[in-house]
Amino acid sequence: MRILKLSLLFIVATLFISNSGNSQEPLKHIKKIYRAKNGKLYANKDLPLYFRISTSADDDAESYLLMPSKDSKKYANPMYLDSEGYNTFRSPSKVDTVTKKVVYPLEDIIYEIYSDSKSPVTKFSFDNKKYYKKDTVYYFSEKLEVKFTAYEATSGLEATYYSINGLAYKKLTSPIELNEEKLYKIKFYSVDNVGNVEPPKSINIKIDLTNPTTKLTVNPDLYNDILSPRSRITLEATDENSKIKKTVFAINGGTFYNYHNPIIISGLKEGEHTIAYYSLDNVGNKETQKEYKFYLDKTPPIIVDELIGNTFIANGREYSSGRSKVKLTAMDNKAGVREIRYSINDGEFLEYTKPFYLSKSGKLKIQSFATDNVNNQIISTILTNKSSISYVDLSGPTLGHNFQGASFISKDTAYITSNTKIKLAAKDGASGYKRMEYSIDNNEIIEYTKFFSINNEGTHSITYTGYDNVDNSSTNTFICVEDNTGPEIFFRFSILSDKTKNIEGGNYDVYPNHVVLFLSSTDSSVGFDNMLYSVNRLPDKAYTSLIKGFQQEKLYSIKVTSIDKLGNKSQKTVDFYVE
Repeated sequence: MRILKLSLLFIVATLFISNSGNSQEPLKHIKKIYRAKNGKLYANKDLPLYFRISTSADDDAESYLLMPSKDSKKYANPMYLDSEGYNTFRSPSKVDTVTKKVVYPLEDIIYEIYSDSKSPVTKFSFDNKKYYKKDTVYYFSEKLEVKFTAYEATSGLEATYYSINGLAYKKLTSPIELNEEKLYKIKFYSVDNVGNVEPPKSINIKIDLTNPTTKLTVNPDLYNDILSPRSRITLEATDENSKIKKTVFAINGGTFYNYHNPIIISGLKEGEHTIAYYSLDNVGNKETQKEYKFYLDKTPPIIVDELIGNTFIANGREYSSGRSKVKLTAMDNKAGVREIRYSINDGEFLEYTKPFYLSKSGKLKIQSFATDNVNNQIISTILTNKSSISYVDLSGPTLGHNFQGASFISKDTAYITSNTKIKLAAKDGASGYKRMEYSIDNNEIIEYTKFFSINNEGTHSITYTGYDNVDNSSTNTFICVEDNTGPEIFFRFSILSDKTKNIEGGNYDVYPNHVVLFLSSTDSSVGFDNMLYSVNRLPDKAYTSLIKGFQQEKLYSIKVTSIDKLGNKSQKTVDFYVE
C-alpha cells in the first residue's frame, strides 16, 4: 500500500520598511506560514499557495505538484486564500485507512488552514497613574515602568519591538523602566506569527524631578525691603518641565491664597510684615516655601523751614534785600529722605540742595515737599504773607519807548526822520521808579530828562537803563534807522524815441500821440508809499496806472512827486514833445 502525502508549499514574500540609514525604522519582518503548538496552521493572507502530494510524511520525501482542473487553471499555482480566518480544503468521502473502504454515511475529508492579514494592536500603560499630559507629552514626578500589551486575534503575537530617542529597535522582553530626568521619545510596534507588522506608534514621556522656582519682585517704591502703599508684590514662577500648576501666598501667617495678580499691600498697617509663598508644578513637585519680610512705610517726611538773612525798608514799605535765604530741613521716620523740592509763587518745583535766595518779586508763596526713599511725600505751604518777607523786590523797572512824529516799524527795527522825537518810559510797581540814562551808538551816557532826536542819517543803536528806588536796574536796546531821503523816481515810455525836436532853444525827445508813460519808484529804507504827478502845471493827481491820451503837436512837462512811508518826498520832471 502506498501512503500519499499532501503538502502545502508557499513562496516566501517579505514586507519591511527600508532602514535608509535611520536606526529608528522598524526591523525587517518576513511574511510566512506558522504552525501553532496545537497543530493549527496559519498563513499570511498575502502569500501565494501551491499544493503538492507525497506518499510519505517525511519532510524530505519526494512530492508532486498538483495541477488544477482546466476551468481552475487561471486561479491556481499560485492560489490565494479568500477568507480571513478559517479556510478548508476538502476531498469527497472518507476512506478507512485499514480496509481502504468508503466510510458510511459519506463525509468529506477536511484540511484546515487559517488566513491572517491583520496586524496586531499594541497599547501602553503605566504602573504610576499620577501624571500630567500636555499636548503629546506625559509628565511624571518619579521613575516609572511602561508596559506594552498587544492584541492579536488569529495567528498570535510573535513579538513587540521598541526604540527610545532614536536608537535601534529592540525586542520587548519586560516593561521599560524610566528613571532619568529627561524626555523619552518611545516608538513601538508588534508583529504576529505570520509576519503582519503593526504601523509604528509613539509616546513621549518626560520625567520631571525638579521643583518649580518662584521669583518675588516689588514695583514700584522699594528701598532696602521698605515698601510704600503704592508698592505691588509680583510672584513669577517658572518650571521648565511640566509647567506651573499654581502659586500660593499667605500674609503674616494667615491663609494661603492662589496667586493671580500682583499683591496689593496698601490695606496693611504700617510696620513689619511677612509674605510666605511657593509654587507647584503639574506633576506635584512642590517648591520649598519661601518668605519675604518687609516694612510698610506710609508716613511722608516732615519739613522744617527757616528764614535766614536780613530785610530793609524803602518808600515806607518793608522789602527783602535779595540777600535773604530760606533753609529747609526734612526728617523721615523709616526709609530716609531722598530729596526736597520747593516752588515760589506756583512756579516750577526745583530741587533743594542748599538755602536759596528769594528770587521772585512781590508777595511770596513758597511750597515745598520732601520725598522719602519709597516716594512718600506731602506738599506744605510756608512763608505765605509773612510780614518779614511780604515783599521782595529783586527786579528793575519795566522799560518802554515810543516815537512822536514820523516812524515806521519793520520787524525789530524802527525807521524815523530827523524830526522824530524819541520818548523813553519806565515804571516800577514795587519800590518805585527813580531815574533813567541812555546812550546812542555806545557813546556818552546821558541822563534822560526829556524827548530827544537823532540828527544823523543811518542806523543807530539806542541803549537805555532804568533804576528803581533800591537800585535794581533794567536795560533795553533797540535799533532805529534815520531816513531823511525820499524815494528814487523812474520814467519809462512804451515806445523808444528815435528823434528830437528843438523848441525855443530846448531839445526834446519826440513820441507819437499813442505813446504811454509808466512811472515807478523805489526807496532804499522804508519803502515807497504813494506817488503824485502833474501834467503841464495842472493840479497833482494820484498815480494809479499808466499815463496816456497825449495830444499831437504839443509839448509836455510832467512833474512827479514820490513819498515814502516816513513822508520823505522827492520830485522829478520829464519833458517831451508829441508830434
